[in-house]
Parts: sequence; C-alpha cells; structure tokens
Amino acid sequence: MHKIGVFKTQPDQAEITPLSIKRDWMDATWNAHAYHCFPVSLTNQMGWGISFPEDISFIWDGISDTSPEHVKILKGEKYAAPQRANATVSFNTGLRFLTDQNITLLTMPVPNQFIDGVVPFSTLISTSFFSGDLPVAWRITRPNVEITIPANTPIASVIPINLEELNNSEINILPLDQMPISNINNDEYSNYVYEINREGRWTDFYRNATDHKGNSLGSHQAKTIKLFVK
Repeated sequence: MHKIGVFKTQPDQAEITPLSIKRDWMDATWNAHAYHCFPVSLTNQMGWGISFPEDISFIWDGISDTSPEHVKILKGEKYAAPQRANATVSFNTGLRFLTDQNITLLTMPVPNQFIDGVVPFSTLISTSFFSGDLPVAWRITRPNVEITIPANTPIASVIPINLEELNNSEINILPLDQMPISNINNDEYSNYVYEINREGRWTDFYRNATDHKGNSLGSHQAKTIKLFVK
C-alpha cells in the first residue's frame, strides 16, 4: 500500500479518481461477454485516472515539426495546449504529486481504453523531488480529423511503482523438460474449454485458479484492485 500526496495548483485542475472496470467497447460485446476475461477486467483497474470536467477537442494538420501552430485546440483551451509541438497535445493537469523516495510515478495509457487517432505517452517521474505539475501528453496519429475527449474521460493512468524492485530483474530461458509437471491433461482440458466457448459460455477457470475438474491450481496475488482518494 502506498500513500501519495496530491496538491492542486490551479482552480481549473484535472480530477483524479480510481479507474473503473467499465469500458464502452466491453459493454458493446455480446452480453458484455468481455468482462468475463479476468486478465482484462483486473487490468482495467490499474491506477488512478486523470480526467477533466469538460470536453476537449483538437485537430492536427499533419505537419510534425517544432512549431505548435499545427495543432489547434478547438474546445477546452484551459486544459490543453499544443506547446510541445511535434504533433502532440499537452494537458494542464494542475496536480502535483508527492511520494516517498522509493516510489516513482508511472503515467501510462488508460488500460484497455482505445481512442482512435491518438496515443498517450508513458512516462516515469521521480515524484519524491519533482515539484512541477504532473506532465501528461498525447501523440496525435491521425491528421485533419477532429478528435474529442468527452468530459470525465480518463486521459491517463497514474500508478506508483518501485523501480528498485524491477531493476536488474532477469528472464531465464530454460529447457521445457525442466518445467514442473502439470496435473492437467492438456488435450482433455482444451477440448472441455472449446465446447464451453462454442456454446457462448465462459469457463472462469483462470479467474478461479482451478482446472476443468475444479481442482485448485494456486491463487491470484489479488482478484480486485481497490484504490482510494481522500
């Protein structure tokens, strides 16, 4: 558990809330079927979302250089600006974060949220000493198309991480015969899953950490992610 301080530096600042499990494209799947995918649903909750209370819209003319004039903010000028140039739009979050020294703030695209024509930048900020407002920017990838961010739509996810725990990690490529023997009959399991999926149902084997016979295979580190704003 991490405790993070956030200071509001201007009256028209961004809002910060725990990310929702909900996604429009998942709602649109048959019977909201996508929510049965546990890896996706869990990841949707990764981090706090940064959003704004008003619509923001902009358009890029297709030229990428050091001049900001090629991106025009059409709506929400107090929240967005093209000052970074190079086909980008920057957001004025008005939020400053303060964390312990062993915590770095990862700002990344909102998990499993897809907006055509833009790609949010991912950044790592040492918020134990960085005293500026949280920088958030998007790279525009579709020229001459007006792009609108509806009010209250998260533009980025912020996640506290410990880089020391990640640093110097390694992956070891091992022979298959060194892998622990599984009790699952793969052919039997695959056929069972195929029949269930063909009927439009979901197995939930991975969500429940069981095999197709109900035997426990282990446990998840967390089955839900709960974040708070106080």
